[in-house]
Amino acid sequence: MREEGKKSAAGAATRTVKIGARALKGPKTVRTASRPGRSAAGGGARRRGLVQGRLFRAVAVIVVVSGVGAGLGAGAKELWSYLTHSPRFAIKEIVVRTGKRVTEREIRMLADLKEGDNILGFRLSDCVAGIQIHPWVKRASVMRQFPDRVVIEVEEREPVALLSLGSLYYVDADGEIFKKLLPGDVMDYPVLSGITLREVVEGKARIDPLLRLGLDVIAVAKQSRIFPARDISEVRLDRVTGAVVVRASDGMLVRVGAGELAGKWRRLERTLVELGDETKKVAELDLNYEGRVTVKLKEGYRVAAAGAAAMPGGL
Repeated sequence: MREEGKKSAAGAATRTVKIGARALKGPKTVRTASRPGRSAAGGGARRRGLVQGRLFRAVAVIVVVSGVGAGLGAGAKELWSYLTHSPRFAIKEIVVRTGKRVTEREIRMLADLKEGDNILGFRLSDCVAGIQIHPWVKRASVMRQFPDRVVIEVEEREPVALLSLGSLYYVDADGEIFKKLLPGDVMDYPVLSGITLREVVEGKARIDPLLRLGLDVIAVAKQSRIFPARDISEVRLDRVTGAVVVRASDGMLVRVGAGELAGKWRRLERTLVELGDETKKVAELDLNYEGRVTVKLKEGYRVAAAGAAAMPGGL
């Protein structure tokens, strides 16, 4: 090495470090030089900062190129061992960002992380997999923020319905059945019925079309101010006749069938507006007739509504 390893006239020293030579296309050389005219204390602090920076760059090269030590030379492996056990790289802060259903304590336990652990001594994928065991966790991310901070972000599932399979289970808008209802859990969601546990198990690789129909009915109702999803007690599902909605307030049935849900719901809204207070006399509304809604009254009632055919004797 020519003059690079010698001291300059100003007294500056240059050091050369080679990182992971076998794993890289060619030797990578990092040089740092002290500046003349600086105090010993200030220069020492800067040198420590530069050394730590070099170590972090070394870590990045090792992780990306060699897959955490695979196929590295003995020197690089020793460096990696030092980095993953050194107290200099201890975690000082763990930030957990979650929702209202999953606690920070649960996330820390499932991630198996705590302050004092080495920031390089764990696999991010293992932490994510552990966190996603929680039934309310839809997805999670874990990020290292060097030198001593870990940030965990959790997206929680949002149930839209309860699925009746002997017991009740939460289901989200994607059709994911993710948690059995337990005492104390919130039940204020429409219940989907008509699907068996066997059908769910046999079709676990894809969402059941009948379940998709029930979720689509709820999604359409969510856009309505006249008959919103919160007014639905149950959606009864059948592979032949489609969906039947049960209104929570009075048990009125709305035969929705399958297909053209948005148009059918608009006809339902118009009919309810036209009926007004006389809706309380209605036992069933059938939306499966193009351009109109048929009405079945409760026994002993009569009603007339524009655009609706009153059928006291039943549908």
